[in-house]
Amino acid sequence: MKRIVAFIKPNMLDDVIFALHEIENFPGASISEVKGIGSGSRDHLEHGGRTPFRGFPKSIRMEIVCSDKLVKEIVETIRKKAHTGLPDDGKVYVSPVEDALRIRTGERGEMAI
Repeated sequence: MKRIVAFIKPNMLDDVIFALHEIENFPGASISEVKGIGSGSRDHLEHGGRTPFRGFPKSIRMEIVCSDKLVKEIVETIRKKAHTGLPDDGKVYVSPVEDALRIRTGERGEMAI
């Protein structure tokens, strides 16, 4: 199993979610609004500038746990639907998941997702 964590622009969320639901056996996602800074945030400090920082940009964090066989399709779907070609389109991270437990039934592993 794998955990996919994606950070995307808020205005791209609907397109991404609709596309993910077209994937057969899509397990679902947890979604939250977050704020943060990326490597591009350093630009305003270059050349000795000390301009006031205007706040952290909002982003959407999506977290999906899925079987290994769905990872490539899910990641590619997020990439296609979240892409604008502009700075701060987002990032996608994939990491292993050792186990999962569905509390209600006691199912473990892929059966729990």
